[in-house]
Amino acid sequence: MGWVERRTGGSVIARVTFDDRLHDLTANPGNSVAYAALSDSVAFIGSHYEILSVIPAGGHPRALTIGADGSRLYTANHGGSVSVIDISDHRVGVIPGACCVQQVDTPDGALIYAAGNAANRGRVWVLGEGTALGAPVAGFDGRAVTSLVADSGRQRLYVGLCRRSDYYHQYDAGSLAVIDAATDVVRHTVGLIGAPDTITIGGSMAYATHYDRSCVSAIDLASFEVKLIPLGDKPIEVQITPDGLRAYVVSSGSLSVVDTVTGEAERMPAADLPRCVRISPSGKYAYVSNFGERSVSIVDTIAQCVTDTIDVGGHPEALAVSADGDRLYVGDYWSGTVTVLSVQP
Repeated sequence: MGWVERRTGGSVIARVTFDDRLHDLTANPGNSVAYAALSDSVAFIGSHYEILSVIPAGGHPRALTIGADGSRLYTANHGGSVSVIDISDHRVGVIPGACCVQQVDTPDGALIYAAGNAANRGRVWVLGEGTALGAPVAGFDGRAVTSLVADSGRQRLYVGLCRRSDYYHQYDAGSLAVIDAATDVVRHTVGLIGAPDTITIGGSMAYATHYDRSCVSAIDLASFEVKLIPLGDKPIEVQITPDGLRAYVVSSGSLSVVDTVTGEAERMPAADLPRCVRISPSGKYAYVSNFGERSVSIVDTIAQCVTDTIDVGGHPEALAVSADGDRLYVGDYWSGTVTVLSVQP
């Protein structure tokens, strides 16, 4: 199953190692349990950094999502399905033909949506009890769903779309569809310069990364106007501070911070091959995993500088922050190791 090494000195508290590849990490906001997505299973890591259990969960699970009541864990699987894990009894259900899931908090209770892949005509469903699919909310013929995100404040669901790809024509056009979660009606469709590889919501803005175009689209969610933010590098993901004032963009070889008011991007000093960025619950710190430099950088979001770089060894990629903000989980794909760091909340 794996082994655990505990440390008492420095910022590294513990290492949890699996005899497997590690794809993704997340932390349960309701307790001190963390979850690690392995090659064909999900591991539960306890509060003392022990391995509680390893649950079979489909091929190459990733994009771990915890339901609002903390009772279910959803994983998007590489083979074109979503697994639903009951956290209490570890039962696993499968939604075939789905590529991703997303939770929307509504006044009458949280809803989980599942999105189908191109073979299922880009459909979006409300997920019922367990793995039951309700009637499709929307369908996007000739489109593939690239991402699914929610804005609980406006109770909207945002669907990233692209043309179906083929060998010669890879995701060359994209759009963002806006679904009203109260009525399940598509309210707007916004054209984008390219496929939205990832979408992140912050305040009144949405940010879509375009890896092949080396830019980010900033979308005003009131007017639906789009502003392109050139980066000079290929963006991987965006994370936004809780106050909505700054967006941190990890690209293939750089780290940029975007002023969300002006839309201007500024490069920050970065270590070799940054791969993931997460923001602390307080918004005071950004954490960046550096795949090529065996380390995690800690960025002070107020002073806009790197305050510490922690050597974690290996090739760190995935990151997850505990709900209280004092623990950072760092995943290494190649070694199958989760390193637990003590950080300031």
